[in-house]
Amino acid sequence: MKTRSFRDYLEKRLNKDEIAEIEKLAQIEVDILKSMQKLISDSMKEYMEKNNVGFNEIVRRLDTSPSQVAKIKRGEANLTIASFAHLLALMDKEPKDIFKSRK
Repeated sequence: MKTRSFRDYLEKRLNKDEIAEIEKLAQIEVDILKSMQKLISDSMKEYMEKNNVGFNEIVRRLDTSPSQVAKIKRGEANLTIASFAHLLALMDKEPKDIFKSRK
């Protein structure tokens, strides 16, 4: 049986404009996710510096794994809304505090 790529599948069912639109929207989503991850990461680092809190203490306070905290710090974590709320509560912040315009 021949293995087909997802790209081949799309090209059989959609025209080039539809594929381009899907790819454009997917890239926008990736860019938004990366931006949100960076804002969360920057906020956590700022909290840690301001409150003189180390890595192990953040792990303890968040009651999560060191690898998850490391991902948050690197801006690579894919947080659930509940995890995001837990982090905000720890930092005594509201979502608007994280996502406000930083010009």
